[in-house]
Amino acid sequence: MKTYKIYLIRHGFTRANLEGRYCGLSDISLCEEGESALYSLLEQYSYPTPELVYVSPLVRARQTASIIWPECEQILVEDLREASFGRFEGRSFAELKGDEEFEKWVVPDSNYLPEGVEAQEDFFERCSSALQSLIADMMRKSVFEAGVVSHAGVIGNALSALAFPKKPPYDWQCEPGCGFKLIADPTLYLREPVLEVVDYLPFEDGEQR
Repeated sequence: MKTYKIYLIRHGFTRANLEGRYCGLSDISLCEEGESALYSLLEQYSYPTPELVYVSPLVRARQTASIIWPECEQILVEDLREASFGRFEGRSFAELKGDEEFEKWVVPDSNYLPEGVEAQEDFFERCSSALQSLIADMMRKSVFEAGVVSHAGVIGNALSALAFPKKPPYDWQCEPGCGFKLIADPTLYLREPVLEVVDYLPFEDGEQR
């Protein structure tokens, strides 16, 4: 029986990334440096070629998918979007220093949730469900290789929930334009939704494996 391969990639740099600003649902484009960095990765390394690409609806993810896999059909998956940061969107840590709501929110294990900010528990569940839903879609369509372009928070949470080896979300962080090759063995996955992380992307040796 064939296995299912998922190529999970973080979108490229935006100006907010470079300036250290909270950017969740803010629908901003890749910056010039972000686009250049993606093209440099394409020149130096190798990405696998999927049959189609599942992508966050936010423009920075769609642009990244178009650069890395320009020939692939893009399927927008709403739940692959980044978390909402409410009124903290677009602001840096330095700008928020001294903000009472922000300082209550960032305390470790804080239960305080400012208006408009997505609860971590809800975000974790959404990310896990999104990855499982697209794998189910692959199985229905007999698609055995798919790309996924999303966001750092989504990748960390989804892999923390479903990937082997087990790691907390932060340990699954990756650089923009990079990510992970995942394998789903259907005989095992249908018993328990676990994905094996088998490689880091793009391939350093310039060859697909």
